[in-house]
Amino acid sequence: MRALLIEWNPKTGKRAGDINPRDPKLQCYGWQNSDIDPAIEIRVVEDDRDLSNLKGVKGVTILGSKKAINDAINSYIPPKYGIHSEYLMREHMKEKNIPLESFVGMNMGEVAKKAHELGLIGVAERKPEKVK
Repeated sequence: MRALLIEWNPKTGKRAGDINPRDPKLQCYGWQNSDIDPAIEIRVVEDDRDLSNLKGVKGVTILGSKKAINDAINSYIPPKYGIHSEYLMREHMKEKNIPLESFVGMNMGEVAKKAHELGLIGVAERKPEKVK
């Protein structure tokens, strides 16, 4: 199994190495992180194409094994957090005396992550899937 770790620009969609994100044999499976600069994604190579033209290309790393792919997922792709019950979360905040002002200025993703870190119920953590 092989994959590409690719730097990309979230504003333009341009990938390093002029890699086409619509290539049906380069599948991402949600492994993107646009919260870092440069943004990165991991795309599994689902055919036997020659990747030698990408060796040494700035912003492209060839991952040559399942272990290398999973190590890259662990290093670059953070878990995602979501509030699945705002009611339960707010009730738990009241029980734990956590003021609503603790979340001022945060976007919903940041709120969900902080709520998870505080151990509030009603919040889910979704870790990125690994290759098998």
